[in-house]
Amino acid sequence: MLIVPLEEARPGMKLAAPVYHPERPEQELLRAQFILDDPIIRRMRELGIEVVVVDYPSLDGLDKHLAPYLSPARQKVLKSIRIAMTATQRATRPAISYQEYCTNTQDLIDTLLTQGQNPIYLDQMSRQGQDTVQHAAAVAHLSLLLGLKLEQYLVDQRTRLPSHRAKDCVNLGVAGMLHDIGMTELPPECQRYTAADPPRDPLIRKQWETHCEIAHELLKNDLPATVVGAIFQHHQHFDGTGFPIARNGRLSGGQIHIFARILYVANLYDRLARPASGGPRRSNLEVFRSIRSRFIAWVDPVVLAVLEQLAPAFPPGQRVKLTDGSKAIVIEVNHHSPTKPIVQRLGPDNWTTVGPRVDLSQPDMPRIDAPGVEALAA
Repeated sequence: MLIVPLEEARPGMKLAAPVYHPERPEQELLRAQFILDDPIIRRMRELGIEVVVVDYPSLDGLDKHLAPYLSPARQKVLKSIRIAMTATQRATRPAISYQEYCTNTQDLIDTLLTQGQNPIYLDQMSRQGQDTVQHAAAVAHLSLLLGLKLEQYLVDQRTRLPSHRAKDCVNLGVAGMLHDIGMTELPPECQRYTAADPPRDPLIRKQWETHCEIAHELLKNDLPATVVGAIFQHHQHFDGTGFPIARNGRLSGGQIHIFARILYVANLYDRLARPASGGPRRSNLEVFRSIRSRFIAWVDPVVLAVLEQLAPAFPPGQRVKLTDGSKAIVIEVNHHSPTKPIVQRLGPDNWTTVGPRVDLSQPDMPRIDAPGVEALAA
């Protein structure tokens, strides 16, 4: 597979992943294996679709990254979230039981474990629009991947529990699904703000910040304290700022539940990737530059380090320019140095791969030529 910006899509290319409607992400417009033609490409441009994932025979090893995105388990999570949000907006109790949330979350965990804990970059690059349900699903998906990768950290942070319970991520996934349910109770003018773009007006901000407390009241009688607490704390910052203020004062560092710290990072990443103000999706490189320049004191550094592995600045399937003037395709992420992946160079046509794979982390190798790479690598 290869990630291709729509402006570079050509007739005859075969889709490796479905294309979804930008404003109705649950609506599949084109199925995998569809052959593109000029009218379809023009229509996708009119709809504002930014990228497509196409078959690329010499890179078929990258297809493993599609599995979590295409799994039926993820669609069940979407359905669960949509029902809960709709019920709350109608002033009724969420129509799905905690057990069903758990079952759907466990199905997604099983998918991730059996099909590989692969980066979620494809999910983020494929997702379009500002759908609240899609955001909740993305946060649940990313939170679970973080939790699975941080298994030992969960055990270290949840010392009151036996290890097999401490590393159980089901309630983390449920919290990710429902983390913004309190937003459904706010006036429409408050719902458009996010962690990456909060209200500037003090009165609106005060009202917007109540969504964590609203969620607590909505869920406290129906869900376990771990889920409700993580949702209540998911806007707490690692440096002791954030909201809401707990009864015993502001929380910081390890005082914040590890699930809430993971939720904050997943939520921030997704909000920065797809700005509420609209416009094209930001690249992972831009997202991490923003986190490190604006939000670095607010995030758990251990969680951030794992996020940079799961959503690398240069994901497999992306074409890049190197400092020696050549162009290449990212083949594999280097987890010890995410800005220096393993690549394969492209020939003069900028399409056909040539030569052996190149590990950019090795001495005397070129670097990826992109703004901000050196600052992120540092």
